[in-house]
Amino acid sequence: MKLARKLTLALALLAVGVLALMETLEVRRELERSAEDMRHDHRLLGHTIAGSIGKAWQQSGEDEALSLLDQANRFQDQVRLSWVWIDGPSGHTLHPALPPELLTPLRLGQEAAVTDMRVPPGLLRSYIPVSVSGRLGAIEISESLIDEQKHVRSTVLRTTLATLALAGGFLVAAMAMGRQLVGRPIEQLVQLARRIGEGHLDARVHLHQRDELDTLALEMNQMGEQLLRARETIAAETAARLAALEHLRHADRLTTVGKLASGVAHELGTPLNVVLGRSKMISSGEAEGDEVRECAQIIAQQAQHMTRIIRQLLDFARRRSPQRAPEELAQLVTRTLSLLQPMASKRGVRIVSEVPEAITLQVDTGQLQQVLTNLVMNGLQAMKNPGTLRVGAGLARVTAPEEAGGNEAEWVRVDVADEGEGIAPEVLPHIFEPFFTTKDVGEGTGLGLSVSYGIIRDHGGWIDVRSEPEKGSCFSIYLPKEDSACQVAS
Repeated sequence: MKLARKLTLALALLAVGVLALMETLEVRRELERSAEDMRHDHRLLGHTIAGSIGKAWQQSGEDEALSLLDQANRFQDQVRLSWVWIDGPSGHTLHPALPPELLTPLRLGQEAAVTDMRVPPGLLRSYIPVSVSGRLGAIEISESLIDEQKHVRSTVLRTTLATLALAGGFLVAAMAMGRQLVGRPIEQLVQLARRIGEGHLDARVHLHQRDELDTLALEMNQMGEQLLRARETIAAETAARLAALEHLRHADRLTTVGKLASGVAHELGTPLNVVLGRSKMISSGEAEGDEVRECAQIIAQQAQHMTRIIRQLLDFARRRSPQRAPEELAQLVTRTLSLLQPMASKRGVRIVSEVPEAITLQVDTGQLQQVLTNLVMNGLQAMKNPGTLRVGAGLARVTAPEEAGGNEAEWVRVDVADEGEGIAPEVLPHIFEPFFTTKDVGEGTGLGLSVSYGIIRDHGGWIDVRSEPEKGSCFSIYLPKEDSACQVAS
């Protein structure tokens, strides 16, 4: 609903409410005056008849006095006169059971009246006290309220018609004024705002009506001018910022390439030196017989080591989308640990699998095996002394980090816990960064954890770590359950 219509409707409703209130008060006053007139007429009639009844009672007795009331009732139908005794047993025709609020003033010689609604459409009963031969009685004057109800209906009808006529006229006038003073100016302001929103900052509007809407129009015109100047300034600044941003992006790419080249050069330096030295021994003839075969084996080992380093770098730079399929977690862990058992035996470390059966995951088997291999190898390298490395799994209801959706759900958690040297608190926030490593030269590339985290992230999960120096570390892999893995993949 438009503002002009709202204002018009509000004013019309207010006017109708005020008129209805005034007319209601007027009707109420009219009804009170009508009721007061009826009670006044009853008092006059009652006092007029009371003198005649008293004289007739003293001169001719009760029957003659009551016959006067009967004769008065024959000459009119609207008002009914009757005699009642105030004192005496109730229940008799002349001794009706009057309510206490009437008896008290009548016994004091005062008039009293009551509206009796037991007989539709209602009766007004007035009582004029009369003392006869030492006894207290009263003339009861009963009058039907049907004429008063007719008067009420006609008064209400006239008042309603007058109120509706006034409200209609006020509504028409308010609509015309609202359209002229509010509706049309607001439409112009809306058109101005729409044109400014479309980019036509040179649009202007002039109302010339010297009110708040005119002030708003002036402010909007000034806003358009300021926006026009600001757009020109922003266009010039944007061109300069785009050029600067392009230079920054180019510098950032060079920095990233430098870091990658530095990490690769650092990791490839040692095996290249070994290859160079062994090849010189073979070419110079320094190595003879079995030494030539040993040098060739060493060269092959170092070449394989360099190949693994390059493959890790490529995996980090170009991760492919995982090819998911149902996989029993316990079997996958068993196969992975069997491959690492020789390394663990050389270090005197016992590997224990605590993965329960019947946990099925929708994962890329090769990628998840790569993650487990990286974590277990890190744990073995962290254990300088014999001990136990445990791989466990179970269901855990946790809230995922923001990068994994931030929702609370039930996840499959795989724990790799070692008894190694632990991770220092200042190092812990950086362990998933590329090429970050605390291992000795030749033992790690700094890509294993970053690649592992990327693989788990592609599977819709994340990796958490808890560690205490000299007490060991626990890496926890969180993966979606089988029933939600497809939704995560999509």
